[in-house]
Order: sequence, then C-alpha cells, then structure tokens
Amino acid sequence: MVTIELYGVARLRAGRAAIEVAACSLGEALAALGVACPALEPLIVAGGRLAPGWLVALNGAQITADPEMALGEGDVVVLVSADAGG
Repeated sequence: MVTIELYGVARLRAGRAAIEVAACSLGEALAALGVACPALEPLIVAGGRLAPGWLVALNGAQITADPEMALGEGDVVVLVSADAGG
C-alpha cells in the first residue's frame, strides 16, 4: 500500500488527511485517489495525473509530477500545491 498525505486545499476538499491505495506508479495512485475522493477531480487530480500547479513529494526526498514514477510498498506521497512553496 502507498500512503497519500493531503494538506491545505486538498485536505479540505477530500475531508481527510491521508488515504492508502494499492498502486505501482504515481499515475495509479492518483487515479485511485480521484476515485476515493471525487471532490479532488478535476481541480487537483484528473485521470491519474496532477492538475497544473500541483506536485508530489515522494518519501520526502523527491518532487515529481511524473505519472510513470514507480511506487513501492510503504511509499509516502505528499500532495502539495506548487503555490504553497516558500
């Protein structure tokens, strides 16, 4: 399972702080997120991709929006707005 953590607008729209999904890639995880939290579609995730202005931090070590990014058991994906940067 992959854990997707939500903050800010994404958390408010989804009504939860995190969700666990079965996924082997970021695209699969985002598609599962959109199904589990329809309020995120299409402004934050759309069809397994991030909407413009959104990124993910993978395990706190890598920033990406690549739907082909491989994910493994126990990975943590943090969904963040690119506008939230400092």
